[in-house]
Amino acid sequence: MSWLPVNRLRGHGAALVASRRGSIPVLFGLSLIPIIGMIGLGVDYGIATSNKTKLDMAADAAAIAAVVTAKAYISSNAGQTNVSANALAAGTTKAIDAFNANTGNITFGQVTLANPQVTRNAQTLTAVVSYSANVKNTIGPIFGMPTTLISNTVTASADVASYLDFYLMVDVSGSMGLPSTPSAMKDLALLNDDMFSDYQQGCQFACHFSATKDIPGTRDKPAFSGWTTAVQRSIPLRSDAVNTAVCSLILRASTPLVPNQYRIGIYPFINQLATLVAMTSNIISLRTAAQCASNPPLAFTNLLDTGVTQLSVNGDPSTGTGSGGTHFETALPTMKATITSFGDGSSARTPKPFVFLITDGMQNDQHFCEVQRDGDPCYPIPGSNDYTGYPSKFRNYKNSNWSIGGSKPAPMNPSLCDQLKNSGAIVSILYIPYNIISFQDNRGSIVRENKTVNEFSQRLSTPLRACASPGFFYTANAPADITASLNAMFDQALQVARLTR
Repeated sequence: MSWLPVNRLRGHGAALVASRRGSIPVLFGLSLIPIIGMIGLGVDYGIATSNKTKLDMAADAAAIAAVVTAKAYISSNAGQTNVSANALAAGTTKAIDAFNANTGNITFGQVTLANPQVTRNAQTLTAVVSYSANVKNTIGPIFGMPTTLISNTVTASADVASYLDFYLMVDVSGSMGLPSTPSAMKDLALLNDDMFSDYQQGCQFACHFSATKDIPGTRDKPAFSGWTTAVQRSIPLRSDAVNTAVCSLILRASTPLVPNQYRIGIYPFINQLATLVAMTSNIISLRTAAQCASNPPLAFTNLLDTGVTQLSVNGDPSTGTGSGGTHFETALPTMKATITSFGDGSSARTPKPFVFLITDGMQNDQHFCEVQRDGDPCYPIPGSNDYTGYPSKFRNYKNSNWSIGGSKPAPMNPSLCDQLKNSGAIVSILYIPYNIISFQDNRGSIVRENKTVNEFSQRLSTPLRACASPGFFYTANAPADITASLNAMFDQALQVARLTR
């Protein structure tokens, strides 16, 4: 009796084993359903993924084709009135054609292409291509998933060539004839006479009147000893360094992306603004005017203030560079009137103006004016007998001399730049500081000017920085640094044209 429960347990266990053997096929059959479903859905997903890859590539090609087509249209039709609208329409059509050509047949799918959006924001073209597709599933309907939706949005952009005008305002006042390095200043001082021999300084500043034979106020052109000595002895002047830098800039601008993309004009100034070469894209004309084939080029040195108006038009002394002082209050308003377009650079008709002001920043209110006798000072009366240069060198003009008080150096007034900036020009300034002048205090006008220059040299950069557009202020003194800075100004102009507005 005691073994009966054990036997019963054995019987129940055997029955359970028999029952499990019978259910295995059923369980296996049931497990096949999700397995097959997963495999089928995987096949459907693979087809959808393959289709998406193909459609993504077609959308990429369409977006790129749109901006390339629009950019090429603008480049080839720059003078067309509705060039932007027509270019965007051409880009849209090209995008649709490119998408359809690259899509071909989509397995079990129906594709919808949204109308491509091709836009222009200043110099940037942007194309947005969006598509969607419903791909029929083969196994998915069993699980309530008859289709797989795929979609994507692709964006492409390209920059249109910016049309830029560079107005080079080059200071050729007497102080730009300073030697470009301290050692060169010492070399010139050892060789150069003073305006009057009893000063015994060895002129370094404004040395265009530095010969002992100078007689102010005569009809004869003042002796040109200082700069002549520097040129003959190969002593580098700041005007030489600026000239070399300008020639380097001209070379940089000689490889535009499209014709007439960059234009350059060179405008020297002393008492007023003159034109050495008007705005042009003709690199040969620019190089010839700037004497870039010479080593060193001397176009600017030859224009330094010798007391006689240069680059005058039709023998009129009220035109040309003038003489007798550095007059930003005249040169900057004239530059505004000279600029032909305050555009955004989006076309050849609307170039963006950049004014490159290259100067030491020293204002000087000195004038020439009419006198009754040679050698007498004069009292300028604006609008009547106030001259811009040495007008007695011109036919039918009376004798002249310095206005009373002589040289009047001072920092420039930065508000003079406001009209240019407010009108849409970018003012980029290359400030070339004075090298401190070493001298003996032997009295006289040269000593007085040396002291004035050394004192002002410490604070000329502040108004110039205020004059420049934000972020467009550069300082350089050594010749190599002047060239590097002017090239950096050019590069910055290109960068601004690509990324702003």
